[in-house]
Amino acid sequence: MMLLAKFFGGLFLGWGIGANNAGNMFGTAVGTGSVKYKTAIICVAVFVIIGSALEGYKLYDSYKFDRSGEFKVTFSQAAVATFAAALSIMFQTYLGIPTSTTQNAIGGVMGISILSMGMAGISWMKLLAWLFCWIILPVVAGVVSYLGVKGLGHVIQRTIKNMVRLNLVYKIGLVVCGCYGAYAMGANNVVVTTGPFYQAGFFGDPTHSHAVVAAVLGGIAMGVGALTYGKNVIMTVGKDITALDPFSALIAVLSHSLVVHFFTQLHVPVSSSQAIVGAVAGVGLVRGMNTVNTKKLWSIFSAWFLSPVISAILAIIIAYILGVR
Repeated sequence: MMLLAKFFGGLFLGWGIGANNAGNMFGTAVGTGSVKYKTAIICVAVFVIIGSALEGYKLYDSYKFDRSGEFKVTFSQAAVATFAAALSIMFQTYLGIPTSTTQNAIGGVMGISILSMGMAGISWMKLLAWLFCWIILPVVAGVVSYLGVKGLGHVIQRTIKNMVRLNLVYKIGLVVCGCYGAYAMGANNVVVTTGPFYQAGFFGDPTHSHAVVAAVLGGIAMGVGALTYGKNVIMTVGKDITALDPFSALIAVLSHSLVVHFFTQLHVPVSSSQAIVGAVAGVGLVRGMNTVNTKKLWSIFSAWFLSPVISAILAIIIAYILGVR
């Protein structure tokens, strides 16, 4: 029972990720009225679990931050790190901010790692490499989205003349791309939910089969989060950054999904939120800077920079209170 209580932090974090990131795949589709909210949220829940089960295990063995590679996280440390990250994510989800769940989670682990090993024990080169990926992620998503609108727009308009048929294509495309996005998010983000417990030996010795089990449990928690508390961020992504038509929404979601899935193959956990915000901004730039809500974007960017710091501080405070070292 004590082990299950400690594992609650990972499940809570998975719930927070599902709730906050549900808008990344279907926020644009719901915002344009192309897909109903209930349909979207069910698709997210199903495909995030599938993505976690089929590809989530790929990132589990690389989810370490110590310089020597010999530091073993304890159950208590894993619980504190994930719980601190989940608290930070839950607060930002309540405010409707599409925060970086990945950076929150890694911030929690970093707080515990610094407390246990000191600054000298951390693999800063690895973190810098991941930081570089996080910085270029929204830029790459924005470029892909911008080029997609420019390139595919002319092709679709010349190929499909009938508006009824065109709208049907958009709706089907939004559902398919949204499901792909949920799959990609499950594959990439699930490691931050149960990864610390996998490293701590909660599922047994680190093996492929145990990594799959850890990923499936994390994916289920993410699916439940999307079903129960995903509406606020869906509306932020779909309506508050820039006004989108169905075609622009389709390109934004497709760009997000391709970029997140690409980094999954590199075994780098990235932010699904950063990808979709960059993609949506790229779509908006096609029509000019005046169509993009820059004030909203700056508030989102600020949350991205602050979230890992907040999670790390929360983890250290909780660890001190509970006597976890």
